Amino acid sequence: MGPLEYAKRNAYKPVESLKNKALPYIHIQDIENYYDDFQRSKFFGIIDEMREAEKKFNVSYELGYSNYSFELWMLLHVSDMNYAIHDRESYLKPINEFFHRKFSDLNEFKSHDEFQKILEEFVTLDSVKLAVRRAEKIVQDNNRNKKVKENYKGFAFFHDNPDVTVHEVVRLIFEVCGVK
Repeated sequence: MGPLEYAKRNAYKPVESLKNKALPYIHIQDIENYYDDFQRSKFFGIIDEMREAEKKFNVSYELGYSNYSFELWMLLHVSDMNYAIHDRESYLKPINEFFHRKFSDLNEFKSHDEFQKILEEFVTLDSVKLAVRRAEKIVQDNNRNKKVKENYKGFAFFHDNPDVTVHEVVRLIFEVCGVK
């Protein structure tokens, strides 16, 4: 479900607050290839929907972003992934290595049953905290290396991989839940 449809369904329900500020809706989105016109348009369309929902329903949105794909975020739970890859399929080798699997393609990794097994086996509060620190390091490295940062309708991101902002929404969730 897209951000606009989600806001339409939920905008009139009571919203929790944190420090007298309504909590934002969170949308997680990857972009598989920034240089592909269709993928880029799809990504910008999600941001457009978020901004439209904010105006139309008086809500706020936070975007958790990962490029080339969500596999980057998952791998950050078990390894430093601070190097560029050429396409999303390049994540298959480290996925198999670090999750001790023999997937033949990423669709197998993303199947409900297999993904659930990965979550149960490898994702803990400590691994999530580690993923947050690794994601922060990616952003620091991108800034230090003066990578091109783009801003689209208030959302800033590096289009060259790796880049991730999922950790920012995870930090927000930690704050709301009182996780130190």
